[in-house]
Amino acid sequence: MSSSSDHRSVAQALYQLDFYLHTIHAPFSIKDLYRGAYEERRGERYDDAWLDHLEDDPRIPECLEQSFTAHTIVETLLQTGHEAILRQLIKRIRKEGIGFTQAYISGAGRRKP
Repeated sequence: MSSSSDHRSVAQALYQLDFYLHTIHAPFSIKDLYRGAYEERRGERYDDAWLDHLEDDPRIPECLEQSFTAHTIVETLLQTGHEAILRQLIKRIRKEGIGFTQAYISGAGRRKP
């Protein structure tokens, strides 16, 4: 996978994860997970502003039109070296007492408000 393809895959996975979090009314966002995963590690170089602009690339919102599962999101984040985001997700799920089941979502097509 090329670097730009990796970046797009990560952006799509995070957008899909945001859909899940929004759907279950989670009290945290992908930005919270990203911050928890990278803010301390990256220090002054930390920047999460790009997460506010995921929809600027039309290929990102289109990923909700494709079938995806929690497994495909996790797989993408693992393959692209973003285990830290998944650790934050697990920590927050446990802290909030959120139950989890694998869901298959086909062509959800949600647009962010």
